Order: sequence, then C-alpha cells, then structure tokens
Amino acid sequence: MLTVFARKLLSLDIEERIINCSAIMASISVFLPWASGYMLGSDYISYSGFGFYTSFIGIAVFTIGLYMALITLVPLFRGTNIVKKQNREKIRLFCGIQIVVLVLSALSVLMRVTFQFSRIEIRFGIFTALISGIAAAFYSFLKFQEQRKTYVEEIFHQVSDPVILSTEIKKAEVSVPAPPAPEEHHLVY
Repeated sequence: MLTVFARKLLSLDIEERIINCSAIMASISVFLPWASGYMLGSDYISYSGFGFYTSFIGIAVFTIGLYMALITLVPLFRGTNIVKKQNREKIRLFCGIQIVVLVLSALSVLMRVTFQFSRIEIRFGIFTALISGIAAAFYSFLKFQEQRKTYVEEIFHQVSDPVILSTEIKKAEVSVPAPPAPEEHHLVY
C-alpha cells in the first residue's frame, strides 16, 4: 500500500509535487509558533496560527492549504475529482494567492502587536507559511500558463517541440519531388 502510494506520488510531474508539498507545508506551519514572548508581565507564551489575534486567519490558511493538496491527492486514490480538470489550475492559483494574502495580513497584525508590546516577537511559523504560500502560488501560476499554452496549441494544431519540428521538416524535404528541368527557349529571327 505504501509503495503504491509512493509510486503514484512520484509519477506526478515536478510542479505538481512542489504545489502539493507547499500547500501541505502551509497547512502544517499553522501549528508552528507565529508569535511568542512576555505580554504585560505574564509568563512566557507561544502562540501558533490557531491562537492569538490571528486565529481566524490561521484556520483559513490551514483549510485552503488542505484543499489545495486534496485537489491532487483525492483523484490519485481513485476518488472523484473535486474540481474539473480545466478549472484545476485556476482554482489552485486563486488558493495560492489567497494563502499569501492571508499570511501577509496576519503578519501585519503581528507586527502591529509587536510594536505595542516590545517583549513579543514574531516567530518562524508565519514565515514558513508565507514562503510555502508563495511557492504554491508561483508554481500554480506556471501550471496555469502551461495549461493555457497547450489549449492554444490544441486550437491551432501547432507543435512547439523543436525535435518534432525538425523531423517534420526533414520528412517534408524528402517527400517533395524535384522540380522539372527548365526548357530551353530559342529565339527565331
């Protein structure tokens, strides 16, 4: 079972693997500490993405990251497709951008809090969520552009692979018959 799962994951192209790993990492980073320190003379406290002032944002980042990963993982296990194939890249791109925007908004809230309470600091969890969200959005954009390119090529029946183009040109050169010899014209006076 584990080897079948590993083979299915390794059969995905590199962009798919990066998107899914980034989405899962964004979901996991919500459990990591986002802020910690001493607040108003209390003991040392550490807050994850599910705590403090950013709890709703953390819940949204976790849910969106999990959804991005499930878009690919559910069909791998012979489940039904969550979204249609032609809409998959658009939805992933939207979700990736949404993660980045939400994490940036949480970071701005935490920066505001750290300016008010000098003994609180921003921790690595929010930066991990931000970097993984940016990676997921970037590779989703690349997959979206690739999908648009193949769609246009299908419409116009163009081939963009240089190896295929060169073999088609060679075949075309071989199949073209030689032109007939020119006729001699004599002028009569």
